[in-house]
Amino acid sequence: MTQSPVGSAVPAAAGADADPHPEPGTRPAASQSLEDRYGAGRRRRVDRRVAWGAAGALVAAGVGFLLFSGWHEQNVVAVQDIGYTEVNDYSLDVKFTVSAPPNTPVACAVEALNTSKATVGWKVVEVPVTEDQDHTVTTRLVVTNPATAATARECWVIE
Repeated sequence: MTQSPVGSAVPAAAGADADPHPEPGTRPAASQSLEDRYGAGRRRRVDRRVAWGAAGALVAAGVGFLLFSGWHEQNVVAVQDIGYTEVNDYSLDVKFTVSAPPNTPVACAVEALNTSKATVGWKVVEVPVTEDQDHTVTTRLVVTNPATAATARECWVIE
């Protein structure tokens, strides 16, 4: 205990003899002994190894899924509308291009719409199998009311 200038007894500050500015990279003795005693530093390293191992396993599983799920399959079919021509009030000639792998059977759904966007004609067309990748198709579509739009809605590989 030390005497204050007034004369009352004041306890010495805890750690008063500790350096207020320790050197970088050094730890106080109390925290160093706790880490040595309980191994706090080692646990953190083990946790990081487990986390990196789990992340690596997830990446490997994702790559394996993509390789074996068929995402790279070549049976991709695309369709592009060219247009349509009115034959009369109740029939249209719809023209579109289908891109598919050669020698692959493909079918397309062709649809006609009126001004209210209601379907007034619908037909599934099987595209002839050819050695070409792109094939232009023209089909006659019967409608129940005059149509204002006609489109090849979707195409798919026939299995």
